[in-house]
Amino acid sequence: MRLIPIAVLLAATPALAAELPQPVRDLVEAAAQTGDKAKIDVVVALAKQTNKGAEAEIDKIVADITAARAAERESKLAEAGYFDNWKGRGQLGASHSTGNSEISSVTFGLNLQREGLAWRHRLDAVVDVTNNRKGNDQERILTGYQLDYKFSDRVYSWGRFEYERNREAGIKRRFAESAGLGWRAIQQGPLKWDLEAGPALRQTLFKTYTENSFAGRGASRLALRLSDATQFTNDTAIFVDDAATINNTAALTSKMFGALGTRISYNLGWEEDPPAGLKRLDTTTRVTLVYDF
Repeated sequence: MRLIPIAVLLAATPALAAELPQPVRDLVEAAAQTGDKAKIDVVVALAKQTNKGAEAEIDKIVADITAARAAERESKLAEAGYFDNWKGRGQLGASHSTGNSEISSVTFGLNLQREGLAWRHRLDAVVDVTNNRKGNDQERILTGYQLDYKFSDRVYSWGRFEYERNREAGIKRRFAESAGLGWRAIQQGPLKWDLEAGPALRQTLFKTYTENSFAGRGASRLALRLSDATQFTNDTAIFVDDAATINNTAALTSKMFGALGTRISYNLGWEEDPPAGLKRLDTTTRVTLVYDF
């Protein structure tokens, strides 16, 4: 929607009109129907500035359309089945790891999310596979499923199950079960930031021994829309028991055309107490093509 023609049209309306002219009403309604707060704010400000005395009518138009859109959305969510409303992203590309190993790999990834009226489902997985000089397959797998119950737009409870495998870091397999409370600390314009905390159980099979522990889990999930085509995300998970584990991924995703885009990410994995002879820090850089569906 171009703002210059809108401004010209609004400026041409009577400055002291008690009732809102139809062309201006149409513009306000069109802006409200988009649900885009930035567009709505601009059009409403111009409409109020050039149509003194019609401010209440303008606010009512926006409020009525916003309420109708919310009611329609809630109705659709309430009627949806479990297999409805899933959205996702697949990715395929290459990665390079440093730390306990310095290898290049093929990367596969999948992220799925379903928003319901009260429940939210999240599924995420990333797999790095390579063939080293000795001819043995090296693989890293990190996957998780999370179920959220939304008390409000900002507060929710969550339960999460994770599976990890990282041969180079000495982890043959690791399971983690956790639950707790989450809070959307920021939900304004292009920025969303979720914080989570709660207790966890972890069962880890290292190369030479097994470790079961009770831990605390904290998480941060930040998403910043830089433009219509570019988004920055930063996801962090921290487990703390006798020793801490930190996993952080920062990523920049850009659309190319249609549902196809590119993603550059940097992952940091830190084990405070790794098996003997191994390093605490591993890093992985991934460059992938992504497809949204």
